[in-house]
Amino acid sequence: MSACLHLATLNQRSFSRHAEPLPTLTRCLDGLDRLAKALGVGNLSQFVDITELELQEAEALLDEAEREEASVDPETGLVCAIEDMQWFPVAAGMITLEALLDHLAHNQPGELKGTDLRQLSAELIYCEQQLRPLEDEGAQFHLHAVSNAQATGSQE
Repeated sequence: MSACLHLATLNQRSFSRHAEPLPTLTRCLDGLDRLAKALGVGNLSQFVDITELELQEAEALLDEAEREEASVDPETGLVCAIEDMQWFPVAAGMITLEALLDHLAHNQPGELKGTDLRQLSAELIYCEQQLRPLEDEGAQFHLHAVSNAQATGSQE
């Protein structure tokens, strides 16, 4: 199943899966991880949560009657609840994002050869701008993997 990443945040019990898809970040995740390793910071892929993808794949194995019984969580609007997902401190993600953005502002890394670095930087900046105000609040986040079929019908 092909997937696209979206930023998801959790502040107290307030969940948000941001509508902006991150297709360039999704495609470049391996290169970003290699770059993060070279910069001495954590991999961006460690912040990816695939809970919803796994549930969708499991649901695809069910017959139609069983699928209709699947309930939607009232807090998330998804088939998975907040507790089902993996969450990471915003502060931990900011370390990786800031290091990657700083490096991309001054370099054209070989790990990302052939990538539209402006688009990639724009997606990383978007994540940084959404997370920065939440950092001091002790909020959590993850990069929420959704199927490409669902990527256009995002929850907010």
